[in-house]
Amino acid sequence: KNIITYCFLYSTTLLASVVSSGLYFPVESQDGYARVEASFPSLPSVSVCVRAQFDPQHKKVSTLFSYAAPVFTNEFQLRGYVDKVKPQVLLALIVHGKHHSYKAWFTNDANWHHICVTWQKSDGFWAIYVDGVRRDSAAGKEVSRNIYGNGILILGQDQDSFGGNFTEPFVGNITDLNIWDISLDETQIRTIHDCSPALKRKPFFNWLDRNLTIHAVKEVPAKITPMLSNL
Repeated sequence: KNIITYCFLYSTTLLASVVSSGLYFPVESQDGYARVEASFPSLPSVSVCVRAQFDPQHKKVSTLFSYAAPVFTNEFQLRGYVDKVKPQVLLALIVHGKHHSYKAWFTNDANWHHICVTWQKSDGFWAIYVDGVRRDSAAGKEVSRNIYGNGILILGQDQDSFGGNFTEPFVGNITDLNIWDISLDETQIRTIHDCSPALKRKPFFNWLDRNLTIHAVKEVPAKITPMLSNL
């Protein structure tokens, strides 16, 4: 299942499939990661979408991505783990160091799942979407602030220090990471999941730009198929 097929909303070539790649994190290791090479501004709102395939046998906490700022490490992070009781993967979002509950879920079926998280400072509202469906959300009650800028975003590891001391590694496959400096709504999230070209707002980090530094993970081919029938 390392050959990945998914659609891509922001390609300039819509007449043929585009070949890119995904990342395969094969073992539980503090060495395997990918660093997003992007300049992060101070963010009053943010949305991160990714397609992931969890190893169903990895029972420990996995970090899909962690964003750390120079002044605060656990600034924005998405974690998941395999439920020991039910056949499902549970997800939890961390914002400004506040670890929300593991409530968002999807079936632990070793298949690819589209996962999006959003947050906005104005009311502290955050949400986790899986395969276009909102699985968990809440509005913040505490006084909020922007997500700090000038940070580092790492795929597949938790950062216990700024850009290092990795823990809680992800095991599985990751592809199609895109980041917006706005909080996408439910309709927009569903548009992305359904591979519709209706979403006009381009991400400020685009997976096909391949601005990644990878270490001790494998790249696997990904066939990106535009949904021409929807154009």
